[in-house]
Amino acid sequence: MNKKWLIASVIAAVVLAIFGIVSIQLFFRSFSNEKTIKMRVRKSWNLEKLAAEMEKQAGLKYKDRFLRWLKWRGYSQVRPCIIDIPAGANVKTVTDLLIENRKQTVNVVILGSMDAESLSRVLATKIEVDADSFLFMLKTGTQLKSYGFNDTTWPALFIPNTYNMYVSTELPELLKRMEKEYEKFWNPKRIQRSVIQNLTCKEVITLASIVTKESNKTAEYENIAGVYMNRLRKGMLLQADPTVVFARGRAGRVLEADLKINSPYNTYIHTGLPPGPLCIPNKESVEAVLNYKTHDFLYFCAKADGSGYHSFAKTYEEHKVNAAAFHKWMNDRGIK
Repeated sequence: MNKKWLIASVIAAVVLAIFGIVSIQLFFRSFSNEKTIKMRVRKSWNLEKLAAEMEKQAGLKYKDRFLRWLKWRGYSQVRPCIIDIPAGANVKTVTDLLIENRKQTVNVVILGSMDAESLSRVLATKIEVDADSFLFMLKTGTQLKSYGFNDTTWPALFIPNTYNMYVSTELPELLKRMEKEYEKFWNPKRIQRSVIQNLTCKEVITLASIVTKESNKTAEYENIAGVYMNRLRKGMLLQADPTVVFARGRAGRVLEADLKINSPYNTYIHTGLPPGPLCIPNKESVEAVLNYKTHDFLYFCAKADGSGYHSFAKTYEEHKVNAAAFHKWMNDRGIK
């Protein structure tokens, strides 16, 4: 009887020892990161890749036991998410984070004035969209055709706003969502206003992108839009500096030589609107084009005071005076 009791005691001690070792690994420090690590878990990973990345990024110590624990908890397929791994976390805590965030959502913020590069970076950090693949898609325009857009008109599809999306959202789902938001934005009232202005919805967006780039003062948008509408209706060249900057491909002061750049976007040599938007315009500029201010101004120029506001003129003679003052202000400060 004593012998049986002794054997049972030994077995119990071994079980408790094993349980203790496993508990230490599961419930005590299993990661060697010294500060919180923000980790992006990708949809394309399998469990082994997940463990390898946790070892690399956060110093996971017991990969095999971590994998067994995941499977025991029913986590058999990697779900994309973004988690914060606390310093010195344990396996149980990290597993709980993975399970809790299997259907995680994030806010994707699309801002006015975004170009292809900035939009791709935002999407790649929030959802399952690869930045390079996204840029290639915009450049070729192939996947955009079924939505009625191409490689030049694509900015019109992305209406600035904050969108709550699943982290697992991929490119096809993103485009469908943007199409839905586009149709919601272009309600009957806005469409009617575009018809009154004799512009298509895409043309409104194109002109709005110029307005967005012309000024960061929303109070001026309706006046600026009015200048361009006056020019369009008179058959005048728009002569919009932002289109020259876009054609040139780099920011900076517009020089005389730049006005001769041979590009369909250069509104100093081509009449009418450019082939597509220069960027994703902000909503205020779109509303300004749809509801532009009626006036007789045909010119505007930045004021020579650094305020960011503009002086508007009805005649070229008035405009030359305003432009000369602004150029002097620029030259005096060595702005190039």
